[in-house]
Amino acid sequence: MSEATGWIPPVRPAWVERLIAHGDAVGGAEHLIPLEADALLETARRSTGLQDFGPGEWQTHYERFVRSLREESGLHVVGRTMVRMELLRTLRNRLQLTALWAEKPKILETPIAAPVFIVGAARSGTSILHELMSCDPDTRSPSMWEMQHPIESATGGERAETSDRTERFWPDVQPEYETMHQNSGRLPNECIFITLHEFLSDHWGGCHVVPGYDAHLVRADHRPAYRFHRDFLRTLQAQGGARRWLLKAPSHLSQLRALFEIYPDARILRTHRDPASTLPSMINLLGTLKWMRCSHVDMSGAARILPMAFEGLFGREIADRASGALPDDCFIDVSFRELVADPAGTVSGIYERLGWPYPPGVRESVTQYVARKPRGAKGTHRYSAASTGLNADELHERFRAYRERYDVAEERA
Repeated sequence: MSEATGWIPPVRPAWVERLIAHGDAVGGAEHLIPLEADALLETARRSTGLQDFGPGEWQTHYERFVRSLREESGLHVVGRTMVRMELLRTLRNRLQLTALWAEKPKILETPIAAPVFIVGAARSGTSILHELMSCDPDTRSPSMWEMQHPIESATGGERAETSDRTERFWPDVQPEYETMHQNSGRLPNECIFITLHEFLSDHWGGCHVVPGYDAHLVRADHRPAYRFHRDFLRTLQAQGGARRWLLKAPSHLSQLRALFEIYPDARILRTHRDPASTLPSMINLLGTLKWMRCSHVDMSGAARILPMAFEGLFGREIADRASGALPDDCFIDVSFRELVADPAGTVSGIYERLGWPYPPGVRESVTQYVARKPRGAKGTHRYSAASTGLNADELHERFRAYRERYDVAEERA
């Protein structure tokens, strides 16, 4: 049995350490880059000339997150710069979307028909499956730049470039991140970048040390986030393009009932991989994301909590699908091992289950995409159960029922 040692942060680039020192020189980064909830709202209003952020309880979630940032995160100068930009961009979007919907209310009357959501634990193949299926021109997957600048289609080229630059900054701050995930303003990305506008999103907790906000997020009603998500898609749909929506986010896994309440005709592509691999990889990724922005990161709590949380999450999903609380016939289960071994064949099988045509041109595009993006092209993501504070044998035993239920191949991380 391997001995757990715990997650150790990677070495920061020298330029990041030098910039962090600018905050230390004046008694703390908060003196250089303030994060005051009311002041951020006023800055967003002033920068857009708009006043109305729209209805709902979003401001309660927003204020709770900003309070956690200020009291719990220990943000350094780089982290404060990154999150201040994200907060202002999100608030500006709310102002602009609210104004657009008031001017053109019919946008919010258009249907979003039978959207397909890729759902599974983080590190279980959701991103590559999303990218492969987005090779089909008849499928619409929101690109990162569209989610960051949703109503500025007229300046799409300029905004896509701005988005790409801000996204590619992440591995500049921590180069190891690029071995784990590719950031780009032009690639399709997760629904968390839509729901963050309601401040009910795993993005905020995933990148910052905010235990108070994390606890708030668990208790919150997420249906308003899915209603906002639907209106957001309607807004993108009004700009033209394919109307067959393909979405993706691991975080949908904990909110499937809310998802189906807002999207009753949704289909779910549920990816499956051994948690003995996904959980260590997830902890390594989350630790690195937080380390980009926070001065001190301790992932020992995550190593204790995440196995229990996912055991409960998977168990609830299995029970809900068996009882009919979730519509089991709307799920298509996808093996990570099969996806990696035969990407084009796996996508073909999914298309057949969905009843979508799979023309030769799409199959060829999928094959070419895989060839252009081999695993490990940016380096090897190195992790293990022990190096993230986990025990591989305990993980295998804890998730035995899950693996047997979905015929998930055992892995050793």
